[in-house]
Amino acid sequence: MTITISVDPEIKSNVENLEMYSDSFPFRLSLRIRNFENEAEYKKFVRNCEMLVRRCNEYKLWRNYIIDVLQVNECMITHETIDQVTIEVHHHVPSMFTLVCGLVNKKIENQQDFCTFDIAQEAIELHFKNKVGYVTLIKSMHEKFHNGYLTIPVSLVKGDYKNFVAEYSKYLDEADIDTIQSRLAVNESNCTWSKDEYPIAAEG
Repeated sequence: MTITISVDPEIKSNVENLEMYSDSFPFRLSLRIRNFENEAEYKKFVRNCEMLVRRCNEYKLWRNYIIDVLQVNECMITHETIDQVTIEVHHHVPSMFTLVCGLVNKKIENQQDFCTFDIAQEAIELHFKNKVGYVTLIKSMHEKFHNGYLTIPVSLVKGDYKNFVAEYSKYLDEADIDTIQSRLAVNESNCTWSKDEYPIAAEG
């Protein structure tokens, strides 16, 4: 009986460019990319970056710092506190998805190589630089917003969201820009609720 033993091709690495390759094959594997084959791959990449940010320890530290240390721990609409209900941090201008899109699109337009971890790190850095807009809401209000039944006055938004708008709007598509503009146009006189609807808010 003859036993055939396959020999793996020699795998090499270009450490400077972070590429793997073999002289036996014509293709190289690079850690970083410059673009996507189609829209589906683009959106999948953005979602993966978004998920990585939300699940990382640094994001949890940012959230906990806002709620526990800075004491931004009440719903900005009902003024119910974390002792009474669950308080969540809602990304408003921009949403986390739009934030990641802006970072990715900037890389593509400037023809810069990038990977998932580059984008996630930049997203986290913007959080720690206070360059994202956020609002603290009770869980049901957060759900109400994402279900399309709540608008939030821009006066309630914390964080330097104006910096993101100034720096990244040119890298966003029309739909994202329209969403940002519509959120920035909401104030206390044209939002979908009033303090009279929330007795606790009226007392606050």
